[in-house]
Amino acid sequence: MNKPIKDLSPKEFEQWIQSKGQPLYRRNQIERWIYKKDISSFLDMSNLPKSLRESLAAYFSYFSLKKIKKETTSDGIVKFLFETLDEEHVESVLIPDRDRTTLCVSTQIGCRMGCNFCLTGIQGFKRNLSRSEILDQVLLVRKWMREDGKKLTNVVFMGMGEPLDNYDHSLAALKALVSSEGAGMSHRKVTLSTVGLIPQIKRLAQEGLDLTLAVSVNATDNKTRNRIMPINRRYPLEKLMATLREYPLPSRKRFTLEYVLLKDINHSKEDALRLAKLTKGLRIKVNLIPYNTFPGTCYASPSERDILTFQAMLRQKGISTFIRRSRGQEISAACGMLRWREAE
Repeated sequence: MNKPIKDLSPKEFEQWIQSKGQPLYRRNQIERWIYKKDISSFLDMSNLPKSLRESLAAYFSYFSLKKIKKETTSDGIVKFLFETLDEEHVESVLIPDRDRTTLCVSTQIGCRMGCNFCLTGIQGFKRNLSRSEILDQVLLVRKWMREDGKKLTNVVFMGMGEPLDNYDHSLAALKALVSSEGAGMSHRKVTLSTVGLIPQIKRLAQEGLDLTLAVSVNATDNKTRNRIMPINRRYPLEKLMATLREYPLPSRKRFTLEYVLLKDINHSKEDALRLAKLTKGLRIKVNLIPYNTFPGTCYASPSERDILTFQAMLRQKGISTFIRRSRGQEISAACGMLRWREAE
């Protein structure tokens, strides 16, 4: 099995180019084709010598994924099922809105965080995705969109898996997306979501990336969060919020707190008061996500009245609060519904 070319380190790439007797500027030419152009193989790199194109094709895989299934909802949500070179599977979701089109990418096959309201977490963990496997979700969907005359504007690391649990590969892929030598996306158009891995958040703070950081909170007291998100036993709410207060957030940005609404569990008046107290002094917005049910779950979404009431209570406390309406449920593409294997 050939190594995916996007998994090469800069040093490895340069060494390989030199081993073929080629000048180092070939690296920039090749990367421009990979990240800027929507081609399908090394043989399409028309400004390279034919011998170099053939050597690239002999040594490396151009893509580390292949698209094997695409499902579309009536409102335009598209779910992609990709197969890896070792015949594992991963899903990504494309979400069109009026002013943007966002791709939700996965960073792991499964997840080991164990959040018991999430289908991905219940299915368990298989392995981390490589840098190329994360990137190729974006590049393959972008290629498909451009062929259809459309534009990908935003990328969110919110699909299967915990991005910061696969820190090195997630950050390498993210940097390739925002680098001028890579895909050239704006930092402002990329969001990374985490359940709150404190050591990795502190490491991320040193990267100097002007991205949006989203944190899945989902409860306002440790007892409840311990029950639905086992990671809270290691990194409780108070320590997580203290870490966010230390994070060098650019002056024009704010944290996004993701809050899945679970009926009769986390949307009381007391929850609103505790959330306001926990986040005092933080620049935040809160996304309320009505729970997306699936077979076998013990949870349900609150009523519309309860959802609006909780939003109003948070807004009364001065918290910018938005309801993220569920889309894609009919094809199991909504938040918390992605899977790496078929239901048994």
